[in-house]
Amino acid sequence: MKLEVLTPDKLLVRREDISYVLLNTVNGGIGVLANHGPLIAVLGEGTLKLQDAHSQVILVYVEGGFAEVKDNVVTILTPRAQYAENIDVAHYQAVQAEAQARLDHPDALTDIEQTEKILRRAEARLKTASLIGKVKPYPISE
Repeated sequence: MKLEVLTPDKLLVRREDISYVLLNTVNGGIGVLANHGPLIAVLGEGTLKLQDAHSQVILVYVEGGFAEVKDNVVTILTPRAQYAENIDVAHYQAVQAEAQARLDHPDALTDIEQTEKILRRAEARLKTASLIGKVKPYPISE
């Protein structure tokens, strides 16, 4: 299958050798193999798991967005995305701790909804990074 992950400012992934995609939708995971029926899905913040024709697993953090599956092409449109290996774990641990501290002890200026969003996104990035080397390929029979 072909796959593209696009953000407003870059094309992060363009591959033509993808054999499996696990989409993290707001309603749960959806696995996509070749010849999957047409689909449009709303993505949640989290991990996009890709597998190429050589069973190499590729992990990408996506910050929500949409996925379209049609004619063996998977297109991901998301505000932000990055490869798991490029996530700055120390930075997002600090962001997570700061957001959690603000929620634990809010003051009059604390925007609870925004702070919860920051926390959720930091946790999703950290989870994506934590999966490096732990995700096994999906068994695909030829």
